[in-house]
Amino acid sequence: MAHAKSTRVSHRTTIARTALILAVVAFVSFGGIVLAQYSRSPTVAIGVLGLIFVAFLLVAMTRIDR
Repeated sequence: MAHAKSTRVSHRTTIARTALILAVVAFVSFGGIVLAQYSRSPTVAIGVLGLIFVAFLLVAMTRIDR
């Protein structure tokens, strides 16, 4: 019984961490779009989205549960 509860808590923690990462990606993407509109430069939006992509990949690669 204790093992099942421990597994459930671990699973919820993983789900919460994934949700937080995706929320940060969405927030920064939205911020990049707004910044690109104010700066009138599409390269700003591409740069922000590129940084988000690289950062997300780095986080995903370092958070793999072994």
